[in-house]
Amino acid sequence: MSAACDVCGQVSDYPGLCCFYEKYIADEWDPDVRSRIMEQPMVTIPIDTAPPRPTNPSPQVIWDPTNSKLEIPARTQYLISSETSSILTTIDKMATDGLNPNILIKGSQGTGKSELAAQYAASRKRPLAVLEVGRLSDPSQIFGYLDLKDGGTRYVKGLFTEAITTPGAIVHLQEINRPENDKSLNALFSVLDDGQRSIWVDELQDYIKVAPGVVFFASMNEGFEFVGTLPLDLALESRFHFKLSLELLPTQWELTLLQAKGLDIGEATVLLSLIDKLRNNVQTPIYISTRDIVNIAKLIQYGLSAELAIKSVVGGNKDLMESIRLTAHIAGTSVSREVTHYDYI
Repeated sequence: MSAACDVCGQVSDYPGLCCFYEKYIADEWDPDVRSRIMEQPMVTIPIDTAPPRPTNPSPQVIWDPTNSKLEIPARTQYLISSETSSILTTIDKMATDGLNPNILIKGSQGTGKSELAAQYAASRKRPLAVLEVGRLSDPSQIFGYLDLKDGGTRYVKGLFTEAITTPGAIVHLQEINRPENDKSLNALFSVLDDGQRSIWVDELQDYIKVAPGVVFFASMNEGFEFVGTLPLDLALESRFHFKLSLELLPTQWELTLLQAKGLDIGEATVLLSLIDKLRNNVQTPIYISTRDIVNIAKLIQYGLSAELAIKSVVGGNKDLMESIRLTAHIAGTSVSREVTHYDYI
């Protein structure tokens, strides 16, 4: 049966397919943004491959900090490269236009993957929801759960559902390749897919629709040494518009970070000289991440020696301590061989 499109008024048997971009814009979204997106070229979608349109999409709410499980994270000193800054600016533009950018962050442990998502939200003053993928054993857990109350059952919407229906919210899928069950991520496919951005929930008898401007970050560690992780499904990975790889900061920027964390220039220089030699030890190189360096600096501020701070953070065995002592000696740093005494706690 023919009907008129809600946006352009065109009468056809498939109203709405003439305005592909309409599905990204809520009815109450800024009309200026709506008109800007509608001026873009139309995209022809074959009828047999067109995604089903939500017949009764969930309402899209404005974030109310007084009645919400979402919070804006606190700002911290977090350094990013000019390349990453350019990417984040592009993400800002996409979100402002009502789109939903997906960003996958890879990199060695301790390079700031999780903190990047948090500081993006903090710097933009936008609410953040962190979904611990490692706790998921069933797809339905992502959106909510059935609860018994007063002799009946009710569906309790989870943090993820509140976040994706809040315009402008930031969602972090933490350790996306570490689910308890490899099928538990299936529910994310349609949510992350630009052609759908919605999912039907049987318990609600309704669609949950992603709100305009919601930004999805996902972080992961790759490699056999990360116990419990799985290879990321290629179909899921292909849904991410941006794939960032974070590395250790260059030494001069680690120096800047340590000073921002409270060490003076002398302490920071000596510490980084020692760490650089440990990292580049020919026989037994020791991986010390940016996060490790920040934690070592914190312990030094609380009175530990550089030697003991490194041992505490990196995890010291006898061979490691000998390596630290030798490296410190070569670097010209005084490292004592004090006898360890024992007493009751």
